[in-house]
Amino acid sequence: MNKEILQKAIDKWGKETQINKIQEEALKLALVLNQRNCPTKDPEQMEANLYEELADMKIMMAQAEMIFDANRINERVKFKIDKLQYKIDHFIH
Repeated sequence: MNKEILQKAIDKWGKETQINKIQEEALKLALVLNQRNCPTKDPEQMEANLYEELADMKIMMAQAEMIFDANRINERVKFKIDKLQYKIDHFIH
């Protein structure tokens, strides 16, 4: 991912605006995920929307690592992955 472009966006619009954008994209992704099996929606369009929102969220998470403490985020990710591994190893369901 081109971090130079992401930094330019942060510099141009500011951290607070980009934090609001992270929230917006997280909400949009949640909505698309919630609607993905809706019988009245076109499945192909829903799939396209899903991948669009996943891409947007990935970009915004990369900016989040630039705005906030990436090391601290990665420490929590490691902790949660280790916790997940423990659950996989020790629980049947």
